[in-house]
Amino acid sequence: MTLVADRVTYRRPDGGFVLPPTDLTVRPGRITALVGPSGCGKTTVAHLLSGLLVPGSGSVTAGGVDVRRRRGRLPGHTALLDQDPVSASDPHLTLRRALTLSASVRGVPVDPDALAVEVGLDPALLDRRPAEVSGGQLQRACLARALAQEPRYLIADEATAHLDPLSTTAIARTLRRRADGGLGVLAITHDLRLAESWADEVVELETHAP
Repeated sequence: MTLVADRVTYRRPDGGFVLPPTDLTVRPGRITALVGPSGCGKTTVAHLLSGLLVPGSGSVTAGGVDVRRRRGRLPGHTALLDQDPVSASDPHLTLRRALTLSASVRGVPVDPDALAVEVGLDPALLDRRPAEVSGGQLQRACLARALAQEPRYLIADEATAHLDPLSTTAIARTLRRRADGGLGVLAITHDLRLAESWADEVVELETHAP
C-alpha cells in the first residue's frame, strides 16, 4: 500500500495561503524527506496526507482508497509525530499511560518498556508526566506513542527541529530501523543536509506566492 498525494491543492479558510498542485508519494520501507523553507506548505502537505485536511482539488489515497479522518482520529494506517511534543501531550497523563492509550485506540498489544528502549528512552521515565522530562525525552516518548499504534506510515513533521543532538540521533536511528522493517516514513524538515543524511529520497517544496 502506497500513500499518494496526486495534484493536491489547498487554500486556508481565510484565503491566506494556497498550496499549488503538488504530487508526493510515500512508499513502504522508505524514508521520504520533504524539505523547503518556512511557509512553503510542508505542514499543509503533512495534514493532507494524514487526513487532517481535505484537499481543494486532487486526491490523497492509501492503496488506492481515499484518505479521510474518521471520528476525529487519523486513519488507522497513519501516525503523526509533531514538532512540538508539549502541545501534542496530555499534561495529566504519565508517558506510560499516553502510550498504552494510543495502542488501545487501535486495538493492538504493546510493550511500553520495549518501545521506550527502542527510542532511546529510560523506561523509568515512562512513569513521569510531560512536565517532568526534558523536551528531547518527551519527543522520544511521543515517537514511542506513535509507533505503539503500529501504523503503516509515520509522518514526522519537523520532529527534530528543536532537539539536542542525542535525541535527534535516537529518533533518526529509530526511523531508519523501522523503515528497514517496512514502515513508510515522511520526514518533513527545513534542513536539507539532515534530510540527505537519513532519507532514501528527498523532495523539495518551493515557496509559492498566494
